[in-house]
Amino acid sequence: MAPARLIRPPTCLDCLRRLVHPSPASPPSFLSLQTRGAKSSTKAEEEDLQGIPVRLLQDIQGFGRKHAIIRVKPGRMRNYWFPKAQAEYMTRQRFKELGLTEAAIGVRDRSFGTKLIVESEGVPAEEGPKETRKSKKDTLTLPPEETLTLLETLLPPILTFARKPIPAVSAPLPSEPKPTPIPRSPSLAANAAASIDFAAEDSTPPSTEEAAPTAIFGSVSVNDILALIRERLLEDDPAQGGRVALEADNVQIQGLEGEDRIKRLGTFDVLITAGKDLEPLVRKVEVVPEE
Repeated sequence: MAPARLIRPPTCLDCLRRLVHPSPASPPSFLSLQTRGAKSSTKAEEEDLQGIPVRLLQDIQGFGRKHAIIRVKPGRMRNYWFPKAQAEYMTRQRFKELGLTEAAIGVRDRSFGTKLIVESEGVPAEEGPKETRKSKKDTLTLPPEETLTLLETLLPPILTFARKPIPAVSAPLPSEPKPTPIPRSPSLAANAAASIDFAAEDSTPPSTEEAAPTAIFGSVSVNDILALIRERLLEDDPAQGGRVALEADNVQIQGLEGEDRIKRLGTFDVLITAGKDLEPLVRKVEVVPEE
C-alpha cells in the first residue's frame, strides 16, 4: 500500500486567515442571479421626463387637466398646441410671473380622459369632465361671428408680400416702314406746303400700347395669404388668434383672370369669408419688388 501523501501547510496569510475564521455558507446560486439590462422605468416614463415645459390652457385627453405643467416634445407644442392656443410656453419669466419654480413641473397623465373598467363593480367609469368628449372643432375654434370681429379688428387693410421681379427682355424694334408718298397737284410749286401734308401728320394715331405687368419669382398663393393672416393674429392676440379656423375655401383672390395665384406685381382684392351667412371681409394684397 502506497504511503499517504503529506499535505503542505498553507503559507499565505489570506489562506491562514480563512482557516482560522471561516466565512458563513454562501447562498445558493439561484438566489444570486444577476438582472443585467433591467430598467427601473419604462420607455414611456422616460419620454414624459424629457422635452420642454408647457402649461396646459385646457383639458387635453391623455396629457392632463387645465393649468397642469408638464413636459412635451417641442414639435407637438410648435405645430399643434401653440397655434391652437391649447398650451403656453413656460419660460423662466413665465415661472416668475406665476410665482412658481421648476419644481411645479409634473408628469403627463396618460389615463386622463380615457375610459377605465372598475373591476369591483364591472361597470365602465370615466375620468375628466364631459367637455373633453366634445369635438375638436367645437372646443378649439371661434364661432363665425367672433371670427369676423377678430379679423376686422386685428387684420390690417393691406397685406404686403415682397417678391423678386423677373427682368423684362426687350424685343428688337422692327424697322420703321417708309412713309407712303402723298400725291401732289402738278399746279403746286415744289416748295409749296399742301394742307394734306398737315392732315397726314395730324392723322398719325397716338401710341396706345400699355406697359406689360412685371412677372415675379415665386407666386403668392392662397396658402401664403392664410399663413400671413395666422401670423398677424397670433402676434396681436395669441389666446384668440390661434382659435381662428380658416381654410383655403375661405379666401378668394379677385382679378386673377383664370389663375389660382398671383404671379405679378400689383395690388389685388381678397375676400375672406368667416361664415356662410356673413358678408365677406375685403382686404388688399400688395405684391411689391423685393429690395
